[in-house]
Amino acid sequence: MKKIFIFTLLILALSLFSPCPADAGSATLSLATNKTSLKVGDVFNVQISVSSGGNTLQVARAKINYPADLLKAQGFTLASLFPQKSPGEIISGGTIYVGGYRIGDGTAGNGLLGTVSFKVIKDGSATISLVSGSRLITPEPKDIYSGGNSVTLTLGSLVPVEPKKTTTPAENIQIIDPQISSATNPDDTWSKNNNVVLNWTQPDKVVGFITKLSQDQLDDIGTEITTTKNTESTLALSDGIWYFYLKAKYPNDYSNLVAYTLKIDTEPPSKPQPIITAQPDNNGVNTYQIFFASTDSLSGLDHYQIKFDSGEYKNAESPYTLNQDEIGAKNVYLKAIDKADNNSLGNLAIADYIKTQQEKVTLFDIQANTVKRSWLEFYVTLGVIGLLFILIIAWLLVRKRE
Repeated sequence: MKKIFIFTLLILALSLFSPCPADAGSATLSLATNKTSLKVGDVFNVQISVSSGGNTLQVARAKINYPADLLKAQGFTLASLFPQKSPGEIISGGTIYVGGYRIGDGTAGNGLLGTVSFKVIKDGSATISLVSGSRLITPEPKDIYSGGNSVTLTLGSLVPVEPKKTTTPAENIQIIDPQISSATNPDDTWSKNNNVVLNWTQPDKVVGFITKLSQDQLDDIGTEITTTKNTESTLALSDGIWYFYLKAKYPNDYSNLVAYTLKIDTEPPSKPQPIITAQPDNNGVNTYQIFFASTDSLSGLDHYQIKFDSGEYKNAESPYTLNQDEIGAKNVYLKAIDKADNNSLGNLAIADYIKTQQEKVTLFDIQANTVKRSWLEFYVTLGVIGLLFILIIAWLLVRKRE
């Protein structure tokens, strides 16, 4: 018996020191860029990474502040860790608010949320920071975001750099940078046209050009001449942000490297699914509203348009309240249009729904009038009986006096 007691105590003591499962760590966001010293005109990327700390995440949103007088935000490309782009994206005025989410199961993995592209527009010292308003949300849902970092960049130099000039004993050649343009794809603007034609100026004394098309940010593209023409056509360019780099070769020197940003989005937004609801006012008259929504994973949603039957499309926001003319329509059509002018169409037959709602209102009025009439008949009958009772009492009093 004593041995059994001692063995039991030993088991209990060992259980006190057995390891417990470790709590999941905190979830964070972080910014990173491969170059912190830049000059005016440079285009560069800042990556936004997610560290889940072992937690399962469903939604990730990053709120970033940047100096809008020094940097121009070009756009945001979502990575595959959270493949669905969140609505309500903001990229302007010194604030970037972007994110993504997962449909179905969340993820406990670490990786890239996405990439923000910037262009340097002025010399100075710029800090890009993750700020309050960023979110890392679990499926419960619960926001477990615990913080993020910032990156500081040196833009240009304190002393302005004079344009590069080269002088030879034979002649004085001024080095002029070529200027890029495109009739098919405006610079730094989303477009659904992926058949790009680029043109550039050909300054005097230029003997050739070095060109390169890339989705990476480059500081240099070498010195090997690729063309002597001042135009280039690219067919079926894939979706995303591209950079066309160009440098002019002179007899004894090269121009500065210039860049042109191409933003391609050929995919339409998700199909909007409109729904209609009815809401009676104090007079029993129905007000009808159309609700709708859509998402776009690349350039982002720009606006919606609505039309009824064979009418004209017009801009609209959700919810949209029908006017008296629109209540008589049979069908409503909804366009979701992204920033590259791609669109998707949704539609809804509304005539039967509105007719049913109007019949309900009419039936309610009939029932209400029936109730009112029944009460009126009751009160009239009661009044007649009361009057007869008074006449009988008066007649009996008269007879008694006689």
